[in-house]
Formats: sequence, structure tokens, C-alpha cells
Amino acid sequence: MRSVKTHREVFEAFACCGYRVNLHYIPVYRQPYYEKLGFKAGCCPEAEQYYAEAISLPIYPGLMESLQDSIVMELIRVIKN
Repeated sequence: MRSVKTHREVFEAFACCGYRVNLHYIPVYRQPYYEKLGFKAGCCPEAEQYYAEAISLPIYPGLMESLQDSIVMELIRVIKN
């Protein structure tokens, strides 16, 4: 399911509800070391697109099923609104 919301908007909506999600997966060539070697934004458009859209939802061994359900329902609510 694609959303018209940015990953930043989804991140902020989750933060308002008290859920901690992460924005990461920055393409390696966007790290300062590689930028100094001459790599520029846009060099790998698929990686850039993934970076612009991906969020990481909470997941860990002790995450109760009821909380998993709540997180999924919140995600559905956020991307539909």
C-alpha cells in the first residue's frame, strides 16, 4: 500500500502516539566519507527512493501481540488519513 505521506510525516504521526519508529537506511555513498570521494545524491535512484520512503517499525522479541496489532492499526490509520 503506497501512501501520499512522506516517511517524515508517518514518523511524526507515530511519535505523537508514543511509538518509536526510525528513519534510516541512508545509501552508503551518501555518507560523508563517500561524498568526499565524489559520490553524489542521485547516483543510485532506487536506493534514493527507498531511503525517501522507508521507516522501521518497532520489532523485538518481547513485543506483545496486542502491541503489534496496535502498531499495525496505527500505521493503517496514518497512511489512510
